[in-house]
Amino acid sequence: MFNVLMGVQVVLSIILVASILPQDTKSAVPTEFGGEGTQSYFKPKGKEAFLARVTKISAVLFFLNAMAILLVK
Repeated sequence: MFNVLMGVQVVLSIILVASILPQDTKSAVPTEFGGEGTQSYFKPKGKEAFLARVTKISAVLFFLNAMAILLVK
């Protein structure tokens, strides 16, 4: 059972990295300090929304699988 969970953990980590890397970075510096600011009132569309959803789901599954590994071990 432990080996299966470790295999799932590896697959989840690959999915997590693959869903985080192509996402656009947003500047955390507000416009008052010379940055672009965040435009949080715009909803992400298309690829951004899909990648954000995949990232959230895979992060939760990664965490739950890590807890399961601890319980099995």
